[in-house]
Amino acid sequence: MQMNRTRIIFFVIVGLALLVVCIGVSFTLVNRLIKEATPTPVAVVPTRPPAQVQPTPVVQLESPEPVFAPGYDPNDGLPTYVCGADAFGSYFTLQQMQMSGKDVEHGFHLGIVPFLLDDNPDYDISEEQRTALLNSGQWDCLLTTLDSVALASPGIITAIVDESAGADQLWVRDVNTINDLKDKRIAFSRGSVGEYFVYYTLSIARLNPRFDVALVPQDSVADAIEAFNGGQADAVSGWEPDIYDAEAGGGVPLLSSSQMRIVIDVVVTSRQSIASKADQVQAFHDAWFDTLKAQVDNFDTAAAQIAEWGHNDWSFVYPESASEDLRLWLESVAQADLGDNAFVMRDTTPIVNRLEIARRVWAASGAEVPDDNVADLVSPGFVSRSAAQAKLQANGNPVNDTFSISAKLDLSAVSTDDSATLAVLPCRRFSFVPESTELTLESRRILDDCVVPTLQQSVGLFLRVKGSSAWPGPPGTYTEKEILEFAEARAQSVVDYLVSQGIDPTRFIVEATLPPEDHWETEDPDKQAQDRFVEMTLITVGR
Repeated sequence: MQMNRTRIIFFVIVGLALLVVCIGVSFTLVNRLIKEATPTPVAVVPTRPPAQVQPTPVVQLESPEPVFAPGYDPNDGLPTYVCGADAFGSYFTLQQMQMSGKDVEHGFHLGIVPFLLDDNPDYDISEEQRTALLNSGQWDCLLTTLDSVALASPGIITAIVDESAGADQLWVRDVNTINDLKDKRIAFSRGSVGEYFVYYTLSIARLNPRFDVALVPQDSVADAIEAFNGGQADAVSGWEPDIYDAEAGGGVPLLSSSQMRIVIDVVVTSRQSIASKADQVQAFHDAWFDTLKAQVDNFDTAAAQIAEWGHNDWSFVYPESASEDLRLWLESVAQADLGDNAFVMRDTTPIVNRLEIARRVWAASGAEVPDDNVADLVSPGFVSRSAAQAKLQANGNPVNDTFSISAKLDLSAVSTDDSATLAVLPCRRFSFVPESTELTLESRRILDDCVVPTLQQSVGLFLRVKGSSAWPGPPGTYTEKEILEFAEARAQSVVDYLVSQGIDPTRFIVEATLPPEDHWETEDPDKQAQDRFVEMTLITVGR
């Protein structure tokens, strides 16, 4: 009996031990299976977001119905001429043309396709659709920016409308210079001239939009400003009047088109219209300049006609305040009258150069640009034939008479005492002919690429050119005065070359500086090499 009880207890103990072992093995096996099914955590290292690749938009080749003048009779035998355009002060020449009857006077009916008219979705036309409709010949003309033409080659530039002279702006928070935009987040309306304004600004300091900054593209200027004000961006590019809302987010203006004349509005004509109805294309240009003449000669009447066209919440030109409203639009754009156009079209080199620059800027952003010859995108003949008609010449000047391509503005009276640094240009090392202040050919090429385009397309910017020279030893070989004179002579050599490229000499401030004191009278070639440079700083007045 005692034996059986002992045996029973023994078996119970052994059974319990086996049970514990089985449970342990099962737990280990289940735990292993859980671990194998769970991915191993990986440390997340923050990186700059890659350049956003936007899907190719689906373009519908169906245009909204053009808006014609009141009383338009499609059966009167006159041809139609259709142009697409945004709500923009200098573009309202189209509305004035309709309401004044200048189109009919010149033998056609003008049809206007107004973008985003009264928030009507039919007129919500993407940038891609606009260029496609012009490229297909469904529209006769499109009023747009030169950089858009460079990007898409949708037609031929046949006239200049204006230069933006303050309407386009870049606002920032805690950013003092263009160089300081590195590693910052920049918001803009995708596909707009505001995007190009960002890319060009970055190019001044040789900042790559794909790697050196974080782009924050939005669907509209309002959305871009909202992103900025909400702390999602450190800078925002846009245009009047929306851009002023960036002040609510602590924004201040860094740069505007009043200083950088890089935004040019143009009349782009379809290739089909030029080929098949050149007479009508000419009639449109004659009517355009005739309407501009009427606007200059009698501004109040022109403003009243634009207000009478209607859709006043779209144009912001109202009957009770038409002259004031239109003037506000035009103060920040330098309209190109017939005289300006005639000057530009006599030698299209400046326009062709700007097209080439725009292509380089777009390409640097990663955009695909056409490989056609940009010189073929400008046709001067229509302006030339209009300019030959004395009756189309205006008797006065536009509201903003600072169109810069056709005139050298007098900047000699502008004081730089209150200047602020806008950017330190990245090119500062120039080689000279040995023991000379003469620039080498390579140095001239660097200036052509790094400095000349920026100065040619700016009005309110000056260039501080500071020369530095090594102070070779042994002691007593050169005096401090001789080193400063040589440094200034090298700076002046840079300025002389830039002046030879057509830059106004009054836009330069020439300075000289000595090397650091521990480099004085040195025989160390490495130290001497460090001290041979010409530093160039873009400065702006009254920012």
